[in-house]
Amino acid sequence: MPRARVRWPSFALSMKLSSAPRRLTSSASRRARASAGIATLAMALFSGVMAAGCGGAGQSDATKNRTFYDWSLGDGAQAFEKPYPRLNWPEKTESPRFIGVSILQDQVYFSRPRNWRVRNASNRPGEPYIHYVSPNAYSFAIYQRRDPAGDPWKDIIDRYTKDAEDVGAKIVGRLVPMATSNGQGRAFTVDRDVEAAKRPLQSKSREIVLRSGKLVVLVQIVHQEQNLEAVDDELLRAVATIHLP
Repeated sequence: MPRARVRWPSFALSMKLSSAPRRLTSSASRRARASAGIATLAMALFSGVMAAGCGGAGQSDATKNRTFYDWSLGDGAQAFEKPYPRLNWPEKTESPRFIGVSILQDQVYFSRPRNWRVRNASNRPGEPYIHYVSPNAYSFAIYQRRDPAGDPWKDIIDRYTKDAEDVGAKIVGRLVPMATSNGQGRAFTVDRDVEAAKRPLQSKSREIVLRSGKLVVLVQIVHQEQNLEAVDDELLRAVATIHLP
């Protein structure tokens, strides 16, 4: 298989939203606060994506109070992703930093950080998805969309834009061409206000509508930190290696 390459749009070559340096003395506490915020944001945004028609199932109220770090499907994740060792990196090591996986009912494979955990997933026919959380305070999800893969880009993007706006999202950057291992995409920057107990939380996400000749998916990276430069490399590799059928 040829080496995966990515042509990332200029706004996302570094995933950081601000060039302000981190304060090393408070990094642990900031990560903890951001992780708690992402727990709320991820659930709210997950529900919004489901309502917009990207597939999946709702969650019960009892699940909403679990922490960012301890909520995962555990061994149940095996039903939604399978090992794909060809994309392990570094290669030929016992504990690679990135592990290759096959997802969305073996339609898609990519290389993800070992420390991600599967938080939600579904194999619903025609609407499979998988939603990961990272201890580095962001979430990463891939949803199969219902769009016919042969439709013109304009039709696919118009439907995505309507879906986003229907759940209260504000697209602040759009139509940035990019590519992954074998897919073509359009990248967006999206802001959302998410209802919370004290005041609305603001989220930012990088969203990519990605297509091949057979499939259309939505890649969604949700974060609350103002600077994600510490995880640039893992996000870039994850997106760069996405391979569609």
